[in-house]
Amino acid sequence: MNVLREFQKTGADLFTAGLNNSHSGNMSVRVNRMLAITRTGSMLHRLDHSDIIETTIDDDDSETIRASREIPVHRAIFRGTDADAIVHAHPAYAIALSLSLDHIRPVDAEGFYYFPNGIPVIEVENPIASEEVGRAVVPLLKTCPIVVVRGHGSFAVGPTLEDGLHWTTSLEHSARILCLHLCLRLSPNLSTNLSLADRQ
Repeated sequence: MNVLREFQKTGADLFTAGLNNSHSGNMSVRVNRMLAITRTGSMLHRLDHSDIIETTIDDDDSETIRASREIPVHRAIFRGTDADAIVHAHPAYAIALSLSLDHIRPVDAEGFYYFPNGIPVIEVENPIASEEVGRAVVPLLKTCPIVVVRGHGSFAVGPTLEDGLHWTTSLEHSARILCLHLCLRLSPNLSTNLSLADRQ
């Protein structure tokens, strides 16, 4: 599979946008019954050939142990949807909102355009690298291109990794706006401050 450049570009963009820390997140693409997935512990913004692991979607082989620990979720998504690419990231504002919300509903126009029904948030007993997450996100990803796992992060799908990046950045952009909106509404001095600003 010649997918390294796509992985490198997407991984760098995720890190630059602050959607992962130096060693978090993972990505994969489907090719027939195989998948290429980032290596466990890899730095998504500094990927090379050794960081892309090729293994099967259905069974373990000698390479599976080197794959991201989130491979159970990636496999479940490939088995249960028609997605050809998956991006898993840790968008901070979306994660913060997931701690209190069961559904993230954008208040900005662009966010509402992309996610008219909002972004679902799931809660599971084991949110990291579990088959439980896979079972929970698959049905939701059939109607929404991104799902947030409470307190953990997002899984986005699409035909390409660029699509996954697009949904992840769109989610986080709307989540940031929603957080700012909620903070301003809760500010006890908001009306006074706005009135003073209007008079200046």
